[in-house]
Amino acid sequence: MKLLLTTLLLLYATILSAQPSRHLLIQVGKLYDSEQKIFLSNQRILIKNGVIVDVGPHLNQIAGVKFVDLSQCTATPGLIDMHTHLLLHQKQTSDGMILASKVPAKERIKQGMVFARENLESGLTTVRDLGNSGQYLDVELKKTLAKSKDLGPTMYVSGPILSPPGGQFGKMAPADSFVINQEYRVIMSAEDARLAVLEHVKHGVDIIKVCMNTDNRMLTIDEIEAIVKTAHENGISVTAHATYDKSARAAVMAGVDGIEHGYDLSDSTLILMAQRGTYLVPTDVTKEQAKILVEGIGMKGKEAEDYAKSFLDSVHDRLRRAVTKGVTIVSGSDFYNDVVGIPRGKGAVGVILSYHEAGIPVKDVLQYATYNAAKALGIAESTGNIKKGMKADIVFFNGDLENDFAQTLFKVQMVLKAGLPVYPKVMSGTSEKANK
Repeated sequence: MKLLLTTLLLLYATILSAQPSRHLLIQVGKLYDSEQKIFLSNQRILIKNGVIVDVGPHLNQIAGVKFVDLSQCTATPGLIDMHTHLLLHQKQTSDGMILASKVPAKERIKQGMVFARENLESGLTTVRDLGNSGQYLDVELKKTLAKSKDLGPTMYVSGPILSPPGGQFGKMAPADSFVINQEYRVIMSAEDARLAVLEHVKHGVDIIKVCMNTDNRMLTIDEIEAIVKTAHENGISVTAHATYDKSARAAVMAGVDGIEHGYDLSDSTLILMAQRGTYLVPTDVTKEQAKILVEGIGMKGKEAEDYAKSFLDSVHDRLRRAVTKGVTIVSGSDFYNDVVGIPRGKGAVGVILSYHEAGIPVKDVLQYATYNAAKALGIAESTGNIKKGMKADIVFFNGDLENDFAQTLFKVQMVLKAGLPVYPKVMSGTSEKANK
């Protein structure tokens, strides 16, 4: 019996030693303070039981705390993508949406798990998934991811997109119209709009997404106002897919919390958004991504270059004007493409670089993907900054993110989620280094 007890104790000690440390002291070369929008040099981060206990340059090692030397790295809060579609993988073909929607539900969940993990490994510790996920498959995926921190980002979901008749499309072939009922919740009146929100609340969504405009119809003012009123009464925010100015302005007037895309926004609409506190999620792409995406639809040479440049010039101008007018910017990728040359994680994180390519300083674009996004989600008290009392969702980039942004943004050294190393899962570090 004594031998058995000794063996069990040794086995238990081995299991414990194999578990990631819950107490960490991490040395970094630079740390991004997302609230103040500044980079601090030679900082240490003390983490206990998934929470940041202290941050500063002179923190001493404590017994029982694992020291990790990442002095070559820049630390930022875990990145937040406010516009994902983890359950959609669409080819750049005329029937891409139809084919992606025909994938069986179980397969879409498995696919979503892969994309979630790729996002996590790219530094995204939180995502907001905005539809194109069947009938509440996003709720199911969220529950699956919540079972283990290393499966993927923390997920906030919208359920089916609320839309005018026709979903997000113009005229569809009868054989393809199944997509509308499968992927959307069509609104037929103001009362139906109210009921749709209550349906979503019952299914456990975190946010309501509305599609303000199809190719040929907008939600009416009464319908969008009913959606906003009912959602806010139930403690849920509303964000609106609005690609052009008229639909975006109507959504802002109705009281939505955010505008997705907003590719064509007038100065007057941007001023209204700033006055009302309506945030903008610019789902833009990098120059590299634009080139690959344009070539993916068959354009070549100068035609492709001119098309990509025209689009980028337009969205860059819109973003700079939004910033100048005082609109809150929140990062969101809308990356759901099945395109060779753009891995899912890189495509998602690339949107942050696209803002910098528009001429926005690094210190600002990082805030869009951390502090601003956390505020828009209503979780800024626990997420989106590296300071005492915050959840230890942290990304460590290998290099100087402040001065070599375009390269370092895609060089993730380590990701912590609630204080646990989720990428890679094994850390190196010795207590001796901490005392030097």
